[in-house]
Amino acid sequence: MKKSLNIFIIFSLVFLITDRLVGSGIELIEKKVYTGQSVGKVNQFISVKDSVDLIVFGSSRASHHVDAKVLNDKSYNMGVDGTRIGYCAALISSLKKKKQIILVHIDPITLFGGDYAGNDVLSLLSLSSRNEDVKNIIKEIYPGEIFLSEAFKCYSYNGKLFGILKNYFKPSYNYLEYDGFDPLYPTNGQKEIFRKIILNTDLALFKNNSASDYPNAITDKFISIIKKKCEDNNSKLIFFTSPTMKKNSDELSLKTKVYFDSRDIEYFDFSNLQEVKEYDNWKDFTHLSYQGAQAFTKALSKRIYNN
Repeated sequence: MKKSLNIFIIFSLVFLITDRLVGSGIELIEKKVYTGQSVGKVNQFISVKDSVDLIVFGSSRASHHVDAKVLNDKSYNMGVDGTRIGYCAALISSLKKKKQIILVHIDPITLFGGDYAGNDVLSLLSLSSRNEDVKNIIKEIYPGEIFLSEAFKCYSYNGKLFGILKNYFKPSYNYLEYDGFDPLYPTNGQKEIFRKIILNTDLALFKNNSASDYPNAITDKFISIIKKKCEDNNSKLIFFTSPTMKKNSDELSLKTKVYFDSRDIEYFDFSNLQEVKEYDNWKDFTHLSYQGAQAFTKALSKRIYNN
């Protein structure tokens, strides 16, 4: 029994020491990565966030749709594919500069959807070890994940190691010339295929309908966090919905407007923007092409600065 206990203790010590050494090595490499959506875009954001005047947050419908430099010369688009409001709130919590314009993309179906649990914030777990603001946001929702990331240093890098190493040894672009905007350029063949799909789709029936009568509690919590941070920084906060071919029902659109009005938060709904109705402006049903993104960004700019 004593021998087994000794073996277990030795094994545990070796595991913990190895974890600390390997984790520290990955962290040293990760800090030097500034390309790719795994950690690079976040690192670049951290380096520029308090020097720019306008920042766009959101999912792929932000990163592919808003040419931030059209809105402001000193700007950055922090949209990341597959993320939602929790990811935005965690990054916004780290802002220090005053009087910025903060644009946050949101789809009404996610505001009034019941299945969102905020797990997209866990994509920022590796950042939490060196950013207290991000750590506190994650800890509010997933305290157990913070505990595990502190107990086991490699835990934060689950699923990220390949992307970190790839972009460390072979950066995928010149980050010094990158402003976060990721335009989509469909080929002529893709455009023709999409045109045929549109002709065979009844867009009148292709709608997002309200999933709940009440806003998702986690989404509402994150929106409160974002609003509070912007108030503290005296920054202008605007939530917006970018164009989509999958329309929102009138009921869902109205409830979204009422929600933001009740929170005294400015909200722009561009889901039915007429300037992008032609199929050439689209990559697919929910993502604009570069041509469509330019038309949308101009409309967004006009709305922001007219207000």
